[in-house]
Amino acid sequence: MRSPEESRPNRSLPGYWLLLRGWEWGCRLALARFRRRLAHGPEVNAATLRLILKRSAASEFGQRHDFAGLARAADVDAAYASALPVATYDDFRESFERMANGADNVMFPGRPRMFVSTSGTTGDPKLFPVTLRQQNAALLFIALLTPAARAACTPGLGFRQPTATLMVASRPGRQTAAGIPVGNPSGAGIRRILKLAPPFWVFPADVLTVQDYPTALYLHALFALRAQDLGCIEAIYCSHIVSWMGLIERRGAGLVRDLASGGLASDLVLTAEERATLTGLLPPAPERARVVEQELAGDSAGRMTRLWPQLKVLSSVVSGAFAVSVPRLRALAGPGPALYTTCFGATEGMVGINLWGDAPERYALALGAVYFEFLPVSELDATRPRAVGMGDLVAGECYEVVITNHAGLYRYRLGDVVRIVDFTGTTPVFEFDHRRGNVVDLVGEKTTEQHFRNAFNQLAREQLGGEAGLTDFTVWPEIGTLPYRYVAYAELSPMTTIADATRLGGRLDALLALENPSYATLGRANGRLDPVELRLVRPGTFEQLTTLQRAQAAGINANQVKVPRLLRNPEQRALLQRGVLAGSPLAADLGGAPWPGAGNRMGC
Repeated sequence: MRSPEESRPNRSLPGYWLLLRGWEWGCRLALARFRRRLAHGPEVNAATLRLILKRSAASEFGQRHDFAGLARAADVDAAYASALPVATYDDFRESFERMANGADNVMFPGRPRMFVSTSGTTGDPKLFPVTLRQQNAALLFIALLTPAARAACTPGLGFRQPTATLMVASRPGRQTAAGIPVGNPSGAGIRRILKLAPPFWVFPADVLTVQDYPTALYLHALFALRAQDLGCIEAIYCSHIVSWMGLIERRGAGLVRDLASGGLASDLVLTAEERATLTGLLPPAPERARVVEQELAGDSAGRMTRLWPQLKVLSSVVSGAFAVSVPRLRALAGPGPALYTTCFGATEGMVGINLWGDAPERYALALGAVYFEFLPVSELDATRPRAVGMGDLVAGECYEVVITNHAGLYRYRLGDVVRIVDFTGTTPVFEFDHRRGNVVDLVGEKTTEQHFRNAFNQLAREQLGGEAGLTDFTVWPEIGTLPYRYVAYAELSPMTTIADATRLGGRLDALLALENPSYATLGRANGRLDPVELRLVRPGTFEQLTTLQRAQAAGINANQVKVPRLLRNPEQRALLQRGVLAGSPLAADLGGAPWPGAGNRMGC
């Protein structure tokens, strides 16, 4: 009988090895070309702008602003900045609505291929048009540059060890009045990759097109567990890998059963055709099932390395709001696998790519994907903010990213505030600092998600036995009482022991004051803000929160759902309130679960 690795479905595809070698060659070539361009960052950026202006010169917007003339200007950066003001989504809303209703040549030639929706985590969801050129610009980074950079940064990985990619190629959920599909960026990108070449993953392409998200994750787990030579696990956000490992633990008995028998659990939401196709690709693997069963019965620390001894890298975004999941992920992985951050991108365009395996929070600017400008922090609240170019950036300073893309966004404020930490050649290297919409600023103190994240990380190191003791957190700005205050909801690891929740909250308040001195001077010292109120919730509450987000986000790809660090949705807050543990502040009025006293462990 063939081993699970020998019977892996993708390896039997016609021309598989030839296509794999071609893809590997294309990845290496793309990365070498990108590295050469880093030495000429401002020039490449200006050339990208000229290209966008020329291609959109005949559109209504392009004619109104003389894109043809701007493209010919000797100093195209200065000419462009003088001709158009920095813009927000509201400046384009009416034009996008016209396009959705069927108008042609509004912001660029022709009609959009589709519209995509943002996840709405930091505000109301927005619709953005997508063009073929914009998709291709993103795919260059996702399908070629990222795999090449990851292989270069991860010793021993290469291109040929199987990869588990925890994504779903969700279909467009609806259409505009003119019949243009409305989908999501990651789902559309995956569908493009499936059309361009056979998959090189550990699972067959059919798994990516399963539309029920819990079913798709179960199938990802089933095929990954069959592959003891798995080399890479990737997801958009590292929190998705952590939750996927939780699914493997919860559904371990069923996964072991399906591994041994070559079957599929009866509760999986699959069409008859999908079930028949997938079952035909799952020969029984009783020996592997026994290994998996033994490993799932042991300690969760280092479980991923024991399940997959050849696992080299976990590839996902680990910076910004997702850094809180990194300690738990490291504990699950063990000391072997490296963490590699992929691209830093948004619905509106690609922003950066990580080129340093030992610095997963750093990104080189994604030259050529869009045209970049930057708003100094001193300009963020100005009536007519003045952006600066790449050549005027100062290391150590923070800037909001402004982009012009291939799909109708011109001098658009992205909302992401980054810190310039270095330059590679003449191209800036940055770290994410915070989302501008996640500056709370209740009394003028400008508290950001970064301040809360740093305070929580320090609290975990001091009080919870390390950062892995904190599972997740979010913050609600409480303005229904005076003085105002921040209410922080936090979930601790099930194995974390605490003695006094009130003392924990007091220390969080003190750490927040250290992180943001204005919180202390403008808020706490003069009585404008009450202390932060920390409410601990039952294990599993934040997983319920993401489930609720998926249910609320109609038409949004499940790949994009992430925990909001600044909570805005009352229904989501109500869910967290119901999960508050008795003994935590206000839990007596909420019917919370019993509070685990000193020396007790939180159980599920």
